Amino acid sequence: PLSVDSDDLDLFPSLNARWDLNEDTVLRAALVTGIARPGYGAVRTGASVSDVSRTIAGGNPTLEPEKTWGGDVSLERYLPGAGVVSAGAFVRLVDNVLYDAVSTVTSDIYDAPGIDRTGYIYTSTQNGDSGHLYGLELSWQQQFVFLPGLWSGFGVQANVALLDGEFDTRVGQTADFPGTSKTVTNLSVYYEKYGLSARLSHQWRDDWLDSLGGLGSGEYRAGYESLDLSLRYALTDSLTLFVDGNNLTDETYVAFEGDPSRPSEVEQIGARWMAGVRFNF
Repeated sequence: PLSVDSDDLDLFPSLNARWDLNEDTVLRAALVTGIARPGYGAVRTGASVSDVSRTIAGGNPTLEPEKTWGGDVSLERYLPGAGVVSAGAFVRLVDNVLYDAVSTVTSDIYDAPGIDRTGYIYTSTQNGDSGHLYGLELSWQQQFVFLPGLWSGFGVQANVALLDGEFDTRVGQTADFPGTSKTVTNLSVYYEKYGLSARLSHQWRDDWLDSLGGLGSGEYRAGYESLDLSLRYALTDSLTLFVDGNNLTDETYVAFEGDPSRPSEVEQIGARWMAGVRFNF
């Protein structure tokens, strides 16, 4: 049996300010601190060893949480129909960046009697050094209540996020911030009226770093889009019919090593549908 103990005491001071420029326009600003703890699977003491593929995948019980501090600023304009149009920007300075990494075993810690496992490929979560992340988000949400009759049930939600960031590993590499696409867009058109709730949503994000290789190259996930549909109809106050459809355009998901010309995974999972009845007491 293996065990690792750790104790932490964290304080999260913050400062928030709001200015009402007029009855429909608000300016907000904040200075914030925070942490992101690794998941249980990332800190487990166990490991899975394959002598066939010469690979080891395991947890890292010595991981420290990511610690951040930074600032936010946003300008919001409120519109009829519970609508809002806004622009916001943020910056975060991050210590102990968590990232998945692939390296080579160089010690005898995983050896067994008669089996030398040095040189095996090792996959685990690690802490990097410092990093920074910053971005800009533009959004618009509005139901068109000013339209006549049934047309007043239509509405739209849209946003675009422009992100960038990088961090340093403990071995001096500089890499893209893990899990972060440079551009993410969302667009939803919906209808809410007469007991009907319908929403057609599209999301797109470009390439992002998934895990980092030992020589600085990493496994990336190729950009993809998703088109989803959600339908709800209230037969009574307690009884609702629903239909949900995901990945309606049957997108192909691709992972690649460093460059799209070296794909490591290509997967197409098809559209997924779910329908049913909900009853509320």
